Amino acid sequence: MAAFESEFHVHVLTKPMTLYRGCRGRDQRALEEAVSSNFQVGRSPHPTDLHAAVLYMAVSMFASSATIAALARRRPGRIGTHVACMELQPGHGVCVADTGGVGHWSVWGVPALLVQFVVSVEEVAA
Repeated sequence: MAAFESEFHVHVLTKPMTLYRGCRGRDQRALEEAVSSNFQVGRSPHPTDLHAAVLYMAVSMFASSATIAALARRRPGRIGTHVACMELQPGHGVCVADTGGVGHWSVWGVPALLVQFVVSVEEVAA
């Protein structure tokens, strides 16, 4: 059993953090959906979410734009066709946990606030 399946530590964000998230476009609706958890928008859980329900309520983000772009090329229907760069800021109740593989983060926050941290959106090259 992987460590994150039995225990991981959630922290309130205390310093700025840049992470990347897949999305389906640049418009407000696409960005709001991208920063909403699978639970919040009624999408089916990722298999990992079945090991720890709290992950179903988080948004997966990555420390590397290249990682999320590669995932988007493989699974555009699930990940999206664009990569949003997010500069998360402390003081807004955002929580983070280092979960999953190297560079994978689970992020919890209010979608209306998280969307404000999007600083750029780039289309994934084929």
